Amino acid sequence: MPQFRYRAVTSAGEVVSGEVEAPTREEVLRRIEYLGHMPIEAELAAKGRLTALSGGVQPPPPRDVTIFLRQLALLIGSRLTLEAGLQTLAEDASKPMMRFAEALRATISAGDSFAEALERHPAIIEPAYVAMVRAGEASGRLEPVLRAIVEDRARKELLGERINSAIRYPLFLIGSAILILFFFLVYVVPQFEPVFKDIGDRLNGGAAFVLAASAWLHANLYSFLAGCAASAFFLWLIFSRKEARVRAITVLARAPGVAGPMRDARTTRLISALGLLVGNGVPLPTALKILRDIVADPAAIAAIDKVLAQVRSGRRFAEALAETDLLPSLAVRMLRVGEETGDLASIAAHAAQFYEHRLNLGLDRLMGAIGPIAIIFVSVIVGALVVSIMSALLSITELAL
Repeated sequence: MPQFRYRAVTSAGEVVSGEVEAPTREEVLRRIEYLGHMPIEAELAAKGRLTALSGGVQPPPPRDVTIFLRQLALLIGSRLTLEAGLQTLAEDASKPMMRFAEALRATISAGDSFAEALERHPAIIEPAYVAMVRAGEASGRLEPVLRAIVEDRARKELLGERINSAIRYPLFLIGSAILILFFFLVYVVPQFEPVFKDIGDRLNGGAAFVLAASAWLHANLYSFLAGCAASAFFLWLIFSRKEARVRAITVLARAPGVAGPMRDARTTRLISALGLLVGNGVPLPTALKILRDIVADPAAIAAIDKVLAQVRSGRRFAEALAETDLLPSLAVRMLRVGEETGDLASIAAHAAQFYEHRLNLGLDRLMGAIGPIAIIFVSVIVGALVVSIMSALLSITELAL
């Protein structure tokens, strides 16, 4: 659909501008007049901000989006209009956030709702949050809905940082060990090569292997580096596809020591999203449809579809949920209590806190185990290398005596 850039004057005499998608210029003018503005100009845009934002421009960082939503909630609570709040935030923001805020304001100025404006940016705002905003606009509770979204995003970001820190530390140790090994084989071992050649077949197996690996690496250094770069690029291409990432996560979720925290993480995310959606006015069938976009495992998606079909046919939610493996039995029992008491959102929030606490404990145990394992792994590699070289040098000393 064509995109038009427009300028208009409001009833208060303020000049506003923006970009909007419309089939014709006449439709743009009609929308401007419908909003009570007097159009100044409306012309076809070659490539506007809306198109640029969705067409490959780097999206804003998630943390910046959370701060933006928190500030927007504060401005709305201060009785500013949504359009004025977006304009205020766009004036003091980074370029990605400025594009995002102006794109939202332009869409709202064209007559769309805030939820419809957010829906145009699925890479920035999740569908669950869009549904919450739509329900908040319908009920006149946009500010508390935005605050709930901000709290949920902040909790997710904090949890993500903990998971990333649990992954970064062992990767740093293993990467350091690989770099030390590479430096040793390329620059250190060749210094001893003339001495080792005098021993010949009398070298021990470990030293002979290290010497052969060093000679091969030194002779094929550029080919080896090119192969490493090609392998890294190939892996990046594979894991840039969602299906490959889903399969990798599914395999990882079955690993000992990791399966428990991963299941708790999925349970926390599902129950937390369910409580947020239902608590902010989203009907249960719609909430279940949105949950499909949260999970990645095909088995979990099939389980949600099964529960949704039974809920639509009139069956109780907890009973349908109990027949699947989507959530642990304890979580199902807690949700059953919430459904029976008519307070599903509150009980879901308590259940999410319970499983988030379990997840934090599991992450602490996992981080406590991964660190020593990584250190032992690094120590074994470097130690074996040093012992091989030292034993060869000791052999030379014995032969000299």
